[in-house]
Amino acid sequence: MATGDHPQYKATAYQAKRPRYKSSLVGNILAYHQHNNPAAATELGLDVATGTGIFARQLVPHFTKVVGTDISKSMLQTAREAAGDNPIEYVEASSENLMFLNDRSVDVITVATGAHWFNPDKFVREARRVLKPSGTLAIFGYSGLAHFVDHPQCDDIVRHEFLDPNKLGKLWSQGLDIVIDGYRRYHEILLQNKWIGIQRSIYPGTAIRGEPSSEYPPICAQEPVVMNFEVTWRIMEDFWKTTSAVSRHVDMFPDRENPATVLVRELMAAAGASDINEMLRVQWEETLLMCHPPRSDM
Repeated sequence: MATGDHPQYKATAYQAKRPRYKSSLVGNILAYHQHNNPAAATELGLDVATGTGIFARQLVPHFTKVVGTDISKSMLQTAREAAGDNPIEYVEASSENLMFLNDRSVDVITVATGAHWFNPDKFVREARRVLKPSGTLAIFGYSGLAHFVDHPQCDDIVRHEFLDPNKLGKLWSQGLDIVIDGYRRYHEILLQNKWIGIQRSIYPGTAIRGEPSSEYPPICAQEPVVMNFEVTWRIMEDFWKTTSAVSRHVDMFPDRENPATVLVRELMAAAGASDINEMLRVQWEETLLMCHPPRSDM
């Protein structure tokens, strides 16, 4: 299930206010894709839960063909309008049912901050079906939580607001725990189904919490692996306004002040800040998970 299935998501705001991914991210995925097989093809790139096509557009220079899927008509319409000259095919389809694609037809599947909306077992099974034996699955994203380098007292304020069930915690649509846990649930499913070459990188180190003892622990990345999102207090507020919990709160309580605005005001007070346009040093919690299909498919 993609984000756009929920009416509280406003496609135009999502397109305008969501962060962009690192320009080097596609290159890192392709380097992994071709590490053990330099001849691994880049004919078809599939961006699942593409939303407004933010990451699909980054794939275009690297693949012969790029397809983006989502279940939201409004998201896909915005994606088409934002595509410009990028020759991307957008298809309305769920992540668990990609029946418009043949078996073993896709070289690389990407999921950019969308895998928490899926049924993980069903999606992994469908990804296995459509990926070529030499293919790559890349799941990555950010939780919206962050470490404030110069104002660490703000970290717990944000977590309390977003996760406390008496605050916004009860308003998340689904799957937030999957993102916060750094896609650990996917890591476990992929291991159980014998996917190979699994790499899961998490940034920053403070985002690695509660990991069980494992033969395949996550890698603590020394620098951002997904995005470099430079923000002011105002940009942070605008970004948080696009999240499902905040959007749902606004729909439920239209006469109340937007909780993102209230939160940023509280953070600024805690930081002793007065300029809403002050640039901040923020380490966003993010994860990059990559793997290849099981050998039994080869």
